[in-house]
Amino acid sequence: MTHNRGTWNNKADFVLALISYGVGLGNVWRFPYLAYSSGGGAFLIPFLISSVIVGIPYALLEVSLGQWMKEGGIGAWNLTPLFKVNDQTI
Repeated sequence: MTHNRGTWNNKADFVLALISYGVGLGNVWRFPYLAYSSGGGAFLIPFLISSVIVGIPYALLEVSLGQWMKEGGIGAWNLTPLFKVNDQTI
């Protein structure tokens, strides 16, 4: 049985999906508290730098791996036996 998977219509759809993947609702509520408790503007610069250095490459890696395997995010974890997802882990 073959699975037909959808593709992105254009690059804007892909970029918006990637942004919504990276910015969840929990981050929207947590960020003002972290910024206030960690020094305000002084917190913003290291936060943005670490988000760019760590977050964007990780998200691109997961998206490209999913495109290469033609599976979703769970399918990417099944690449290695150590990270295989079964019924007990969900």
